[in-house]
Amino acid sequence: MKFNEDREKYLETIDHFIKAHGYARPLEIAEFLKVTPASVSQMLSKLSGDGMIIYQKYRGMTISEKGRILLDELDRKESSIYELLKLMGCDDKVAKERACFFEHYVDEDLSEKMKAFANKIKESKVKIRA
Repeated sequence: MKFNEDREKYLETIDHFIKAHGYARPLEIAEFLKVTPASVSQMLSKLSGDGMIIYQKYRGMTISEKGRILLDELDRKESSIYELLKLMGCDDKVAKERACFFEHYVDEDLSEKMKAFANKIKESKVKIRA
């Protein structure tokens, strides 16, 4: 599980920098994740080997279609968890932090169940108010 969490965090960080600056540099990734440049280099090789990114040393990186699919899945999981935490009474900041943490440990099936449950709660609140 640790490898998947690390892989996902690196992929999200790469995506963050690409969206913010149009590129992601290994040194910035290392500073952001508080890891060594060597660790970043190793993970970039792994992500490239897994088909998550297209990486050429000294030329930069882009997120592949496979990587984009994983990022979309993580966004859906985070959103489901966030919605449920908000309904449970968590404030916005705590809900965002916890959802970002838990998204790496929740599978797609559980995420869908959480989303469905949150929707049922929202629907019941609307019926009660009506």
